[in-house]
Amino acid sequence: MVSEITFSQNMDSQTIINELIEVGKKVVERGLAVGSGGNLSFRVQETDIFFITGTGTQLDALTPSSFSQINLQGDHLDGIQPSSEFRVHLESYKARPDVGVCIHLHPQASVLTAALNLTIRFLTVDHVYYLRKVTRIPWIRSGTQEIADATAIAVRDSNVVILENHGCVILAPSVQLGFARVLNLEEASQLTLRSHQLGLNPTEVPNTYWDYLRSNNL
Repeated sequence: MVSEITFSQNMDSQTIINELIEVGKKVVERGLAVGSGGNLSFRVQETDIFFITGTGTQLDALTPSSFSQINLQGDHLDGIQPSSEFRVHLESYKARPDVGVCIHLHPQASVLTAALNLTIRFLTVDHVYYLRKVTRIPWIRSGTQEIADATAIAVRDSNVVILENHGCVILAPSVQLGFARVLNLEEASQLTLRSHQLGLNPTEVPNTYWDYLRSNNL
């Protein structure tokens, strides 16, 4: 189940860039990325153009000039050299025209759960509401068309993807929702790891909550 919140029709590109600049600072502060370990992008509504952070840009030091402009044919239209992972974003937008933001990070807990072959446990209603489904992709070399194609398949029915031994890809219609998904993925991963370390099998959110979301089209 892929649940979305309507992307605001009134936000201009500069507003969204400013929001992504703030997210870049927050993910580094929270240890969800180190330096240039990830990339952020958004698609301009009703166009085939998206903006993505440039290659080597430090996520906690982004400025408006840190973004590159690309179209869905892969042409570099303006700005600095795009991140080498631009294909992951490009193919995600092509697969999911309903989303407006793609966040790719290297968060430690979610990467470790995948390396340990652990299924991420949903222990709070927020985990269920924001994540719904976490899909894993076996390791593929970063920066390749192959990893972009695999991501495109995974995001057809999931907003949250873990790239094994690499990082995560989060899709959302807005920066705020995308960041909320990032936070909940890492929290759910941390609690999963803690339960594993303690040898415990925690009670997950009951099916009645999932039924409530489905019955109310949430």
